[in-house]
Amino acid sequence: MRLFLHVLKWILLTVLGVPLSLYFIVLLINIQDEAPSERAKRNFAQIADNERTLAQNPDNNAYIFALGFNVPEDVAPMTEGVKRLQLLQSLGIMDTADGMQPPRFELPDLPLEYCLNRDDFLMACKAKLEQEKNLNTLLAENRWIIERYQQMLDMGSWQGSTHYNVFIPGLTWQHLFSAQKLYLLDVYQKAGTTDPKLISLAIDQDMLFWQKISANTHLLINKMVSNGGMERNMKLGELIITQLSQQQQLAAIPQSWLNPMPPQVLALNNAKLGEWHYFTQIVQASQAVDDTSDIASQAAEFLLLPLMQQQDTANRYAEILAGTADMRECPDDITVDTIGQYIYNPTGKFILCLGIPSFQSYHERLDKLEQRRASLTSRLKQ
Repeated sequence: MRLFLHVLKWILLTVLGVPLSLYFIVLLINIQDEAPSERAKRNFAQIADNERTLAQNPDNNAYIFALGFNVPEDVAPMTEGVKRLQLLQSLGIMDTADGMQPPRFELPDLPLEYCLNRDDFLMACKAKLEQEKNLNTLLAENRWIIERYQQMLDMGSWQGSTHYNVFIPGLTWQHLFSAQKLYLLDVYQKAGTTDPKLISLAIDQDMLFWQKISANTHLLINKMVSNGGMERNMKLGELIITQLSQQQQLAAIPQSWLNPMPPQVLALNNAKLGEWHYFTQIVQASQAVDDTSDIASQAAEFLLLPLMQQQDTANRYAEILAGTADMRECPDDITVDTIGQYIYNPTGKFILCLGIPSFQSYHERLDKLEQRRASLTSRLKQ
C-alpha cells in the first residue's frame, strides 16, 4: 500500500509538475513586451495628428454636423454633434455611458425603399414614382430635412474622429440616407423646370459629399457605408437624368461621374489605420480577467493573459495591414517548429491567425463602384 501511494505521488507530481514547469518557462520568455515598431510609431502619430486636426476645425466640419443630424427640427445638429463627439472622446472603447439617448426625428416613409435594391431599379422606381400621388406633400412636409441636408453638403470639410465605442452609436446612417433620398427626390420632382446644369450641380454636390466621407474616414464601416451612398447617388441620379431629353441629359451629367473615382475613395489606407487603432484598443481593454464570467473562463484568462504581448501583436498587425507581412494560418498540429514560432506571444499570434478579417472583399466592392460609374456614363452618352 505504501509503495502504491509513493508511486501515485510521483505520478501526480509528474502530471502536474511538468505542465506547470513548462508554463513558467513560457511565462519567463514572455516577461517583456516588444517596443513599438517604426510602422506602429507612424500609425500612432497619424492618429494623433487626425485628432489634432479635428480639434482645430470644428465649425465647418460636416462630420460633427452628421453626428447630430438625427435630432428633431427644433434642435441644432452642430450643438448636439459637439456633445456626442465630446462623449465619444471621453470614453474608452468598452466603457458604457450613463443617461438617456437624445431624441431623434422619425424617419419618413419614402416611395423608394424597395425598388432601389432591384436589378431593374430604373424601371421599378420610375413606375413607383408615377404611381405616387403624394410626392409634393411628402417633400413639403420634410422640407426642413432637405434644407438640413443641404446645409451639411455646403460644409467645406469632413474630418472624423478615430475614437470608437462599442456601446454608443456613431453616425446615424439611416437618417442620412433618408435625407439623401429626399434631397434627390426633390431634384427629381423639379427636373422638368430646372436648368440641366443646376441638376448636374445638385447631383454632383451629393456625390462629392459621399466621396469626401470615403476618402477621409478611418472607420471601415463608414468607408463601406459611404460606398452605399455613392451607389445610391448614381441610381437616383440616373433616374433623374433619364427623364430629360437626350440633349438635356448630356448637360445634366455631373462632373464627378465623368471623372474616375479619386484614388483616396478606392483606397483602404485610412480604414486600415482605423482598424489597427480599433484592434489595439480592444486588445488593451481586454487585458483584465472578466470577473462576471464562470470560474473556468476566469482561470483560462488568468493563465493566457500574461502570454499576450500587446505591442508585439500591434506591431505584427501593422505589418500585415501594410502588406509587408503575410497573414498566417493557425497551425494544424504541434511540431518543434510550431513551438519555436509560437513560444513568444502565443496568445497574440493565435489572435492574429484566427481573428482578423481579409480586406479582399472590400477592395472588390470598391472596384465595382468605379466599374458602375464608368458603365453609367457610357450609357448616358449613347
